[in-house]
Amino acid sequence: MDIIWIHGFGEDAAVWEDFLPCIHTYYTSHVFDHASSTGYTTIKEYADDLRDFITSKKIENPVIIGHSMGGYIALEYAAQHPEEVQGLGLFHSSAAADSEQKKKERDKTRAFIGEKGSAAFIRNFYPNMFTERFKLENADLIAQNIRRYSDLEPEALMAATESMKNRRDHTETLKSFLFPVFQILGSQDSFVPLAKALEQTALLQKPSTLILNDTAHAGMFENPQICADFINYYLGTHQTL
Repeated sequence: MDIIWIHGFGEDAAVWEDFLPCIHTYYTSHVFDHASSTGYTTIKEYADDLRDFITSKKIENPVIIGHSMGGYIALEYAAQHPEEVQGLGLFHSSAAADSEQKKKERDKTRAFIGEKGSAAFIRNFYPNMFTERFKLENADLIAQNIRRYSDLEPEALMAATESMKNRRDHTETLKSFLFPVFQILGSQDSFVPLAKALEQTALLQKPSTLILNDTAHAGMFENPQICADFINYYLGTHQTL
């Protein structure tokens, strides 16, 4: 079984480096990195790049797992090519489009990045992925990642921001998916509120949901083994589909 892992906004494929060794080795993992993509205004453009990636790797019927914005890309791809997807994982992600208020916030974010640059943005944004406790106990890790992601091109961050603002709402699309879909949700996630995410669970034909206590928006760091055990179980349960 082929698994495609898609990172989120303000990060790159390195988010999976320490996590993937926890996934059973009899699955083949592929990491799709979109951190340097520029000039885009829609999530569909990222999904089109994902299709090119899948074609170039000759991957057939993968399970696609996306963190945050990576989930938006995975959803868009699955909506376009449902017959080519074996399963879908929404890792701290959502099928809902931005609200009008959120769109205004995206515009402010884009303007801030354009004016102040990547480093100033990442320094403020990145710590919000974690709980206060995790930040206190893992200050070195967070500082290291802030340094890494401060080097992301501002044009790429701005393109991603605009594309997330313009993304389609796939809430109703969830009802049409015949393949199994999992959600990993954090009880303290300010980006994907738990109550809203659970409303989407009810729309799934074949749901699997993990709710992480004392976790915000980065379960692969905050609770890696629990997340890996859950994903391994999901993959093992559905690998013959």
